[in-house]
Amino acid sequence: MKIALVHDSLTQEGGAERVLQALHKLYPEAPVFVLVASRKLWEKYSTWDLRVSWLQHLYQFFPKFQYFFPLIPAALKTWDFKSYDLVISSSSSFAKNIHVPKKTVHIDYCHTPTRFLWLDHDYLAQELPWFLRALRPVIGLLLKWLRRWDYNRAQQVTAFVANSREVRTRIKKFYGRGAEIVYPPVDTDFWHKTRDKQDYFLIAGRLQAHKNNDAVIQLFNASGLPLHVAGTGRQEALLKQQAKPNIKFLGRVSDAALRDEYSGARAFIYPQVEDFGLMPLEAAACGTASLGVSEGGSLETIIPGKTGEFFTQGNFGQLGQLVRSWRQEKYRTEELRHHAERFSLAQFEAGFRKAVENIFVSVNRSNHENRH
Repeated sequence: MKIALVHDSLTQEGGAERVLQALHKLYPEAPVFVLVASRKLWEKYSTWDLRVSWLQHLYQFFPKFQYFFPLIPAALKTWDFKSYDLVISSSSSFAKNIHVPKKTVHIDYCHTPTRFLWLDHDYLAQELPWFLRALRPVIGLLLKWLRRWDYNRAQQVTAFVANSREVRTRIKKFYGRGAEIVYPPVDTDFWHKTRDKQDYFLIAGRLQAHKNNDAVIQLFNASGLPLHVAGTGRQEALLKQQAKPNIKFLGRVSDAALRDEYSGARAFIYPQVEDFGLMPLEAAACGTASLGVSEGGSLETIIPGKTGEFFTQGNFGQLGQLVRSWRQEKYRTEELRHHAERFSLAQFEAGFRKAVENIFVSVNRSNHENRH
């Protein structure tokens, strides 16, 4: 079969990009279509057959991809998939909304339905620059149109594969579609314990408002316990202003440095509701338990009493009690590691291949029934 891969954009690296890497490993000859790519990531993936949309011309002069969302429907129409038998999109926003011929099977690996259309009602406040906020009523109408367009395009996808039970529920709620589940991969060969435990707790990832890192900063300001913060984002300057000397900001760190941070932490704190929750598994592979919200994908990646503990969303008093009474020796390194290995790259590859096989069987059966 001739196969193509489609991804929203290559402007930053996170869990979705790790999935794209795994998909490319499965289908190394497949071209990878992205709306835009940063220079750094284009260089990183220079051995790939990387194909960008015309939005790239705008992005290289104004690298704020979130401001281009009104142009995305037009950009997606320009790609031609007539020569492909199978197109696999990896999407947390609009990659699933591509146009493919009826004869082409389109499988969407869905990280979440488009967040700022269906889930994140504070998107405008977070993303729009001050000089565009006067246009909120107009942009509100545009978002309403985009929701309708997003729903209609989702009906054209041959089949969805969800990255968690949480996302499968969202796909059903917002698009009225079913989905198989294939959990994202954790590279357990790379993520492993590299040093003994140190005296600090850890938060990591993008420093954005919906991640609730500000509440964790306030908690550790009050407790005086040591906290390491790995990552950058729009809230970084604000969090640094709020933080007391017991809180250490590491900035953007390499995967190797993050592995050391996971390994040495007393616990990894994961205070947001996520689609899946990859980072608690990376921490577990490094022998560290997690404190996570008892909602969303964390329910599938943290086992209370064995690989971490839960606190109720927004109940940071409860999180504070857990932190103050924390005993990392309660959580066995072998058990943490075994849990992470259930989500290994090999498990993802086997699960995704099986899902593709099941979808093709279903498509062929449906085509046969339609002919007769």
